[in-house]
Amino acid sequence: MVKRKVLDKRYIYLRDGQKCFYCGKPLKPGQMTLDHYEPRSEGGTDDYFNLVSCCRLCNKYKKNRIPVDKEKIHLELFHRAWKDKKIIWAVKGIGKKESQDIIDQIGSVHSRGQLSFARGYKITLYIRDNVVTGMDGDRMSKG
Repeated sequence: MVKRKVLDKRYIYLRDGQKCFYCGKPLKPGQMTLDHYEPRSEGGTDDYFNLVSCCRLCNKYKKNRIPVDKEKIHLELFHRAWKDKKIIWAVKGIGKKESQDIIDQIGSVHSRGQLSFARGYKITLYIRDNVVTGMDGDRMSKG
């Protein structure tokens, strides 16, 4: 069984340039709050690609609204988290090179409950708690 990584709040703070993801205000670590880009009440997960650093004012203003660019941001943050080795690959029988080829195919990321789906041409990855736990489809497709 793959051990879940403890959420790294400092990583998110540094990834987002030590500022509020929404308004760009510089933040000290103690001023930062974590915001679920897609709110948990709307199906958002606790994965790195759904969490952003946020000032208290923006967090209060955003509430449980879903940003219109959610899909674009999720995809960008997903690829960034993979590059930064914050997503664990736990699908047996697939090595490092092949898993990178599969990740390169991913064109959208969606969440439902505590499960996320990363989709590419003829392939779907299942992600829970920043761990790729399963896969469906043709992993050799390059679309």
